[in-house]
Amino acid sequence: HSCFFNDHRQSARFVLDRTSHPPPSRAQYGLSEDKFVFCNFSQSYKIDPVMFGVWMSILKRVPNSVLWLLRFPAAAEKNLMQEAKLRGVREDQLHFTDVAPKDEHLARGYLADLFLDTSTVSAQATACDILWSGTPLLTIEGGKMSNRMASSILRAIALEEMCTSSMSDYEELAVALATDSERLFAIRTRLENSRDSCALFDTERWVRNFETALEEM
Repeated sequence: HSCFFNDHRQSARFVLDRTSHPPPSRAQYGLSEDKFVFCNFSQSYKIDPVMFGVWMSILKRVPNSVLWLLRFPAAAEKNLMQEAKLRGVREDQLHFTDVAPKDEHLARGYLADLFLDTSTVSAQATACDILWSGTPLLTIEGGKMSNRMASSILRAIALEEMCTSSMSDYEELAVALATDSERLFAIRTRLENSRDSCALFDTERWVRNFETALEEM
């Protein structure tokens, strides 16, 4: 189903039990409850100027939104803030927090509304992390393995509609989801309800299928 495999269903089941392990609050990370929170938790080397420009366009079209990024590395924060200003984006629409330990990282991903993937190199382990947390991911499917990983991961959890083929389609879908709460909620509900049964997080199924492929070869 996907060339990427993971062990989240075994190693991080606490994410699914929000009664015993409630997620942190937005306030803990300086995020407002009344904002639409886009996020990207990948390393900043993946953010190219074209992709960043699209993100800034999205923020301007969704005025009540913020883009949550990690200081990954911390030295990039100042430069990204400067580039955002040059593109006419308000300073308060970019929000940075520190990298967190794995368990916290998985739990706090739930606080975001929509993960905006990068295009030249797509999210891989980060894509699995954010989907396991229960937050949908939007990607652009490219022509190389490096920018098809996230789309492969999305197909393994039956979210093909979150795979776009152009920057314009990506931007339009991001804005559409940010301004249509019912549509986004339906996608989020499907994602949350399928995590324990879909192919993406079924490690044993992945191993058995891989073994079968080796035997057939």
